[in-house]
Amino acid sequence: MIVIIGPAHPYRGGIADTNESLAQALIELGQDVEIFSFSRLYPSRLFPGKTQFSSKEKPEGIDIVRGIDSIGPNTWRKTAKAINKMAPSLVIFRYWTPFLGPCLGTLARLIKAKCVTIVDNAISHEPKFGESFFLRYMLAAQDGVISLSHHTSKQLSSTKEKPCLTHPHPINKGLTPIIEKEKARSILGLNNNAPVVLFFGLIRKYKGVGLLIEATAKLKNQIPDLRVLIVGEPYIPMAPYLKQSKELGLEEIISFHTSYVEDKDVGVWFSACDCVVQPYQAASQSGITPMALHYQRPMVATDVGGLSEGLDMPIAKIVSPYGSSIAAGLETILKADPPSKKDFVVHQEQRSWKNFAQKVLTFAQSL
Repeated sequence: MIVIIGPAHPYRGGIADTNESLAQALIELGQDVEIFSFSRLYPSRLFPGKTQFSSKEKPEGIDIVRGIDSIGPNTWRKTAKAINKMAPSLVIFRYWTPFLGPCLGTLARLIKAKCVTIVDNAISHEPKFGESFFLRYMLAAQDGVISLSHHTSKQLSSTKEKPCLTHPHPINKGLTPIIEKEKARSILGLNNNAPVVLFFGLIRKYKGVGLLIEATAKLKNQIPDLRVLIVGEPYIPMAPYLKQSKELGLEEIISFHTSYVEDKDVGVWFSACDCVVQPYQAASQSGITPMALHYQRPMVATDVGGLSEGLDMPIAKIVSPYGSSIAAGLETILKADPPSKKDFVVHQEQRSWKNFAQKVLTFAQSL
């Protein structure tokens, strides 16, 4: 029996989706798996978005128990007691925010089983008070850690020395298939001949939307009929970006679609674009990269943190986190011949959930 501790259905977002993908991959490898998720993940006053929950159906074949209150110590003890009764061979935690450090770190101390944690972010992109303490508290109770980038692995080694497996972020199993570009553009009302750039995901300060707007202003005369789509739910005020776009005369080029995109609609946006851009100012890695690989779209990504690890032409142009450099990278990708399917297949195989799950099992057995 393997237990995964982290958000899952009905919670939305990349962490929940990938926990379910990991569970499915482990089940396919013959493991019995149960996910222990949260009855309350974030208190509503601390959550910057519109809702924490997804409207999609619960995934079939995965047992999900919702009982952990992130700020309810009594539920931590009850959860640990239930898990200990199951006597699992392995417990896999998911750590991405210091807010959960007390909860997850205490659970790990109460659980009498081998524990490893998948660390998405060792240090927040937007630093928070006390986060190094909570990270150390969490790591001290683990037998090993799994990092999704070498950048994060280095951060972890300087915080707490633990056996570490480094593996790139796998491609979500629940992504919808690629659809024809013309069909996707028809759905979105886009010109079939226009070069289309996509920024996708939650909009936060560190993600560099302002840099992308600056880059678009520099690029508009070089790329006729350019369209830039900024798609995702904002966790910060959008007024400064709307003002910047208007002042630079980009209202006919940049369109903002500021709502959360449900899983069933993700493929339309990626299938419609020619290029995915990640103009981030900080990053440990990104779940957008495997999405672009799945939909076989080339990327422009900034050389920050672990964002550029394993990426190179023809599938990605790595640039500096400045408007002029992002503009030059986009021009290079948009004017180059599109990468072949074969260029993406190597990355898709490396980032499969089956490959990741097998390496997690081998790593855990070595501890």
